[in-house]
Amino acid sequence: MSETKRTSSSTTPQDLLAVLGKEFSIRLLNASPSGCLLQTNSPIEVGTVATLRVALDGRDFIDDVQVVRCQPVEGAGARFNVGAQFLWTNAPGRLSLRQAMMRLPAD
Repeated sequence: MSETKRTSSSTTPQDLLAVLGKEFSIRLLNASPSGCLLQTNSPIEVGTVATLRVALDGRDFIDDVQVVRCQPVEGAGARFNVGAQFLWTNAPGRLSLRQAMMRLPAD
């Protein structure tokens, strides 16, 4: 997979989703310890397995995900909401995105 860019935003993290060497610019809309909702400007096929890398507070968090849903956003042009679940390809480490979601305080 290719090198990813870093962002300094902690409220609306923007990063890249790499799929078999292909990169997508994404926006993280929501995340939990089991999965996340992303927004992209290109559709991603359901069943796709990818490595998701998100920069939060200056640190990169990485997890493997599988796309479970991809729907166009009505009235938003070329925007797609992508639901992804975290995969248990390895034990979550301290820089795992799902571990980061478990450490966040509840609303």
